[in-house]
Amino acid sequence: MPRKNYMTINVHETVQDMFEEFVERRELTKTVALNDMLEMYMLAKDEPLYLELKRKHLNIDAMKQLLADRDAEDGEMTEELFIFMRLGFTKDNQEKEYGGHETMATYIADQKQRGFTWFSTEAHYYGMAKEKVNFYNKAIKLGKKVTMLFAIGKAAGGQNDIAYKANVLEVVSFKEPTTIEGSDYPEVWHGEKARVWVKIENLQPESTLTAKMFHFPSTGADLQQVINNSQCHFGYVNIKSDKEVAK
Repeated sequence: MPRKNYMTINVHETVQDMFEEFVERRELTKTVALNDMLEMYMLAKDEPLYLELKRKHLNIDAMKQLLADRDAEDGEMTEELFIFMRLGFTKDNQEKEYGGHETMATYIADQKQRGFTWFSTEAHYYGMAKEKVNFYNKAIKLGKKVTMLFAIGKAAGGQNDIAYKANVLEVVSFKEPTTIEGSDYPEVWHGEKARVWVKIENLQPESTLTAKMFHFPSTGADLQQVINNSQCHFGYVNIKSDKEVAK
């Protein structure tokens, strides 16, 4: 089985000898030289495709969103704050696969046991910024309504739109994937580790709020477009003004 990040190629013996002497005389390593060669080949053959793949594999759009969210000031605490989550397929601790609606049904059933449940996600690779966690928890303590919106992608059985919502009771974030204390979340995921945990209640289907009504305040990106392009799975959104919605 080939080792990850290693590549085997066949080249003419003369070319190989020339290459080995070239990197030696230039005091380069073969790894650096081959990486440069591959990048230049893709760039020369199809620059738009190369740039598209570069953005994808460096996760540039997600990183821009993360940095913008972390750098953005908390701003005004509006009457209702929103956290967005896009659901795809997921697996439980027995490797059983769940679509978006199946996932939500499992959480709804669990919340009936105690009135709340903890939802976890690894969609934010670095977790939530401490300032953002404090912002939402402070808002909740002040009596502000924080709503979590769940969209389901078409590949996971949804319509690329908001399908569920819940009231947020608390937000917890870790630097590394961690299991939340206790077992107040669906049994099929017991032992799961995640960086972000959100305590929610009143999780229910939603048909009034739609993705086109929201945008990301840090970038101005339209939520519906972001969902359609599969660009973001977790983030912070605001409801648009009437003028923005009408556009």
